[in-house]
Amino acid sequence: MMLFKKLGFTAQNKIKTTTLVFSVLCLILLTNLQERMMIKRVNETVTSIYEDRVVVGNYILLLSYHVEEIIHHLQSNDLSVTKDVKTILDQIDSINIKYDKTYLTEIEKDNFTRFTSLITEMKKPTTTLKNQEALQQSVEALQILKKLSSIQVDEGKNKLDEVLSMTNTRSILSYLEIVIIIIISILIQKIVLSAKPLAVKKQTNDHHLN
Repeated sequence: MMLFKKLGFTAQNKIKTTTLVFSVLCLILLTNLQERMMIKRVNETVTSIYEDRVVVGNYILLLSYHVEEIIHHLQSNDLSVTKDVKTILDQIDSINIKYDKTYLTEIEKDNFTRFTSLITEMKKPTTTLKNQEALQQSVEALQILKKLSSIQVDEGKNKLDEVLSMTNTRSILSYLEIVIIIIISILIQKIVLSAKPLAVKKQTNDHHLN
């Protein structure tokens, strides 16, 4: 207030300047809040890319390897491989439990449910005829895993595009905020320069030398 008084600000100029300064403070506050929200969203998206896409991609790779093992065993038409197949199916079950805990889109849920159903069917008592059925089921399961792998790539790309979109939007807003602050600074400077300083009266010296 003392600065306003020294500069000879009118009441109208005081209101204008105070409003502009308050606008800058509000803009800085909103910018800070927005950055915090964006950082949180980016962290969540990047975490999702790792946990729900990269990790799941590794699960699919392991499942594909195990299913290919089963196909190799079943193609031998040897009933003695039943124990080996059961061991592999148990390993698949342990991976499926982890897979099921991740985020799944609707199309992923449908394919994953079908995959787990095929694995359950393959656990039924093995006979020569059943081996042929299990072989067909294994081939189908492998095709489903290929679909799931393709979905992972698409979903991972969508998440990456989401992150890039957020950063690009923030970049545009940053430029806009800089422009607004510059404009406000110019307006404040204009008001300050237009203010007329108060005239200072010189004191006369009434003392005379004798």
